[in-house]
Amino acid sequence: MNCPSCGHENIDGVDRCDNCLASFRQLDIPSADAAEGLARSVMEDNLNRLDHDEAVFVAPDTPALEVARLMRARNTGCALVLDRGKLVGIFTEHDVLKKMAGGLSEPPAGGLSEPPAVAGDLSEPPALAGGPHWATSLVKDLMSRNPETLNEKDSVAEALNKMS
Repeated sequence: MNCPSCGHENIDGVDRCDNCLASFRQLDIPSADAAEGLARSVMEDNLNRLDHDEAVFVAPDTPALEVARLMRARNTGCALVLDRGKLVGIFTEHDVLKKMAGGLSEPPAGGLSEPPAVAGDLSEPPALAGGPHWATSLVKDLMSRNPETLNEKDSVAEALNKMS
């Protein structure tokens, strides 16, 4: 690595120039001025600059199956749950899967078994994983409560950091 101050050739990874002792620490920090394209956009742009789909809003007492059908129709993976205009939760595909699997954090010992044979009327989904019938649950029983939120003036970088 050549020192930007004196031009001396240094070994990659050193913190200071061997010749003039200039610090190299600031060279590793990304800067919006040096970035181009997507990298610059992520560091500078606010969330209000992003294209977004129309959100799905539902009340807490809406049946979860109805919300899942609405999400499928709108081709989205989540619905925002509002109570008197206040965000109280988010209902996602993951919430449905957790309920269907009975809240298991790991697959059962020995792996997954064959699905049970179902006979009779298939107009109603079978009860899964014990407990109450998942398809008759209300969205408030399955949603993730008090989701973290961002402001439209927050940066894309802040959003990515919070999601990770």
